[in-house]
Amino acid sequence: MEQVIIISGPPGAGKTAVAEALCERFDRMVHIEVDDLRHWVKAGYRRPWEDDRQAREQRLLAVRNACAIARESIGLRYAVVISDIATAEAVPQYREALAGIGVPVHLVTLLPAVEVALRHDPVAAHPLMHDRVRTLHAELTRDTAAGLIPGATLDTSDDGDARVTGDRVQDAVARGLAVLVEG
Repeated sequence: MEQVIIISGPPGAGKTAVAEALCERFDRMVHIEVDDLRHWVKAGYRRPWEDDRQAREQRLLAVRNACAIARESIGLRYAVVISDIATAEAVPQYREALAGIGVPVHLVTLLPAVEVALRHDPVAAHPLMHDRVRTLHAELTRDTAAGLIPGATLDTSDDGDARVTGDRVQDAVARGLAVLVEG
């Protein structure tokens, strides 16, 4: 089925592994890792968590690039899974860039316990990243609870592996719990 699924969550939540597990289930699927797109900026690169004009511009550029790739992929009948840390700032950007795409767009936020996230990602596990992971986790938790980040939110702390979480993501999508943009 042609659709776009955005997998969000803090570092260490398993976004990439879940996206790959979903891609294994279908014969025509594209996986877009937004962090890779951010690194396309070579001169003047800003870390995504910085809060200056250029960092905000680069976050927007990454979302727009991901959506442009998604549009082209959908146009050739590929389903798409995008892995990103989709904050409350990014959600309207995704909505706007994917409006009128002609297929459903879903948003699923993976929110394992912060300690689980810190154990699962080598970058997240780095002591210098602990505060950043904790801050993002708290922000995503607060904003999903406040309804600023729509879609489905899954506590994946007890999921055995990415395939189990992939099953849960597919269930949330199939039940219509993760709709961001109607098809």
